Amino acid sequence: MTKNIIFIFAALCALQARAAVQSPEKDTVRCTSLYGDMELFQPLQPSYLDGVIVPTRGSGNWFVSVAGGATAFLGTPLGCEDLFGRLKPSYSLSIGKWFTPWVGARINYGGLHFKDGTLAVQEYHHIHADLLWNVLGGSYARQERVRWHLAPFAGVGLLHNVTNGRNPFAISYGIQGQYRISKRVSALVELSGTTTFQDFDGYGKPNRLGDHLLSLSAGFAFHLGKVGWKRPIDTSPYVSRDRQLVGYANALSEQNSRYAGQHDKDRRTLDELKKILEIEGLLDTYSHLFDDEGTIGRNGYPRNNYSGLNSLRARLKNRHWDGKTPLKGQSPNGNARTDSLLHGQDSIPGFGKGQPGVLPDSTLTEYAAWGQSGSGCIGVPIFFFFELGTSRLTDVSQLVNLDELARVAKKYGLHVKITGAADSATGTTDINNALSVSRADYIASELNKRGLSPDRIVKTGKGGISDYVPTEANRHTRVTLSFE
Repeated sequence: MTKNIIFIFAALCALQARAAVQSPEKDTVRCTSLYGDMELFQPLQPSYLDGVIVPTRGSGNWFVSVAGGATAFLGTPLGCEDLFGRLKPSYSLSIGKWFTPWVGARINYGGLHFKDGTLAVQEYHHIHADLLWNVLGGSYARQERVRWHLAPFAGVGLLHNVTNGRNPFAISYGIQGQYRISKRVSALVELSGTTTFQDFDGYGKPNRLGDHLLSLSAGFAFHLGKVGWKRPIDTSPYVSRDRQLVGYANALSEQNSRYAGQHDKDRRTLDELKKILEIEGLLDTYSHLFDDEGTIGRNGYPRNNYSGLNSLRARLKNRHWDGKTPLKGQSPNGNARTDSLLHGQDSIPGFGKGQPGVLPDSTLTEYAAWGQSGSGCIGVPIFFFFELGTSRLTDVSQLVNLDELARVAKKYGLHVKITGAADSATGTTDINNALSVSRADYIASELNKRGLSPDRIVKTGKGGISDYVPTEANRHTRVTLSFE
């Protein structure tokens, strides 16, 4: 008994292990993430190259400065006065331009009075050209607006002593500091020196340097033209994105080629199926399956076919038929069967149903009498569809039907009934009534243009209707032909 229990337990364990190792069924539906593709079309945030500045054109970073202060003369011979006793007021005007955040140039004019070695007051003028070097120019590579500006400078120029008429060569040098108050205005402080020959003040040896002017001034600088420096954008992310987009476009092109091949294969298959149905005599029954648009046009409106018009031509061709003698020949649409000449016969009251392809003489007689009585239309109605809220056709190619209708009505002396309609789903009752009449008037005017007399036209408006699906099909004008 114990052996049997052990054997049964071992068998159950083996079955359970076998069931556990069976591979589960895999789902054939695969989810494809489009996150990577959508990321390719997201705008990139620009990044700038570190430490690189683009020089501006000639119209940018010009400046004009105005400053005033004090000047002390330190000459040879020096005299017995100290530095503060030698101070005299002075002023300066300058115009210049920064070529890069580091390098600039200016032309400066300054002067007024100074005390010479004998403490006599003399008048002077000083004009010089300076080269400036901004030691804080590297800050522009990291930010667009820099507040502080510190620029040592050096240059050459001429001094003119108004008192004694001397015009010696002079060397200028110094340091200028600025603080930007706004985009166009900065406050400045400048400490500068000028060195020239000893006889500038009329005392000392000629052709030997030894006279100096030491100046301290403060004022304002006004920035002209385009202010600031443009930092170049790093193009490497855009180059990488372009490469990814090219690869993505190539992948899409391959997919399109693959789909195009599959489409051609499907089209050939459908052509073969149509041939088979045609051989079996079933093409008329299943032809709607091969129509990409069915009976609805591209704009969602039913399309007119011309079978009714062709049938109308056949009936008019035999309008004087006595109803007894068999018809001869073929109809304009190439079908020799008489039942195709009476397209839409089931809609005529009192008609019986005969065998397919066979129309009893009594039925033909009834139809002829019904048509001559004027109680119904000849053939099928022709519909013209309009845009929402207007009397404009959805497709101007519908006017070809008016050409044929006018020609047939004039040739055989037929009467035309025009019934306008609007869809009741939109607009008020008054609007739809007026709209249906205007649509009927439009079709009537077009028939008049084609030579159809107004006394052969009857116009009515039905207002808003909901007889057809889709809703757009109710925005139409219905045209029928009759003998009376």
